Amino acid sequence: MDHTMVSVRYAPKEAPYIGKGRWTLPLSLIHNKKLVERIAIQGTELLTDITRDRFERTDQRTMNIQTHWESYKNDIHKIAKNIAKECYHKITSWIKAIERDLKNTNNDPEIRTNKEKQRHEAYLASQLKQLKKKEAKEKKDLMNAKLANHSEQLGGMWSALGKEKRPRNPIHRLKIPNTNPPQYERHSKRMAEIARNHHKSLQDEDLDPDTNTEEYNAELHKFLNEIPKNQRLEEPE
Repeated sequence: MDHTMVSVRYAPKEAPYIGKGRWTLPLSLIHNKKLVERIAIQGTELLTDITRDRFERTDQRTMNIQTHWESYKNDIHKIAKNIAKECYHKITSWIKAIERDLKNTNNDPEIRTNKEKQRHEAYLASQLKQLKKKEAKEKKDLMNAKLANHSEQLGGMWSALGKEKRPRNPIHRLKIPNTNPPQYERHSKRMAEIARNHHKSLQDEDLDPDTNTEEYNAELHKFLNEIPKNQRLEEPE
């Protein structure tokens, strides 16, 4: 019998912790005026900072276009995420409020005889239906965007639609650097941080921190001059 069934969740000790994944911008925010205005303001500030560094000849090892661009993307991510939370909270709270009100209305003993309450119940049902349609449309738009991005190319999204979803083989653990005896990390976010720091350290490997700006620029021009002329970009590019 159903009431005698027991459900068990098996959680091995060695299983890695898997986070929520990477956040993506909801398509419904593309036409959000508040978000567009904030992005425009951040873009103006980005252009100002880049122009200032070019005229002041700021040391590129401490501040350059890539670092400005990284800060710009991080700021846009935070702004978009906060606005998305506001919009999502409004819709979900509205849906919950209507569902709660609709439930109370349907449980009212006078609903079969009171015309006013019947009209109120029909109005709530209509509003709930519209909000559900809005949620479904956002999911449909997201799917259409993915299909349009892949176009009619083989593989990618089209293959994923008819492909059986199989569990992936995750990285169960990563060794924490400079630990003796070796210690291991199983939290996905901290594992990603270890990998990021490793690849970042490779860029600074064999670099002398005591090198002054003149020596650094001389070495930079030396390597840039090794690039064939037919592979170089024009100055405006």
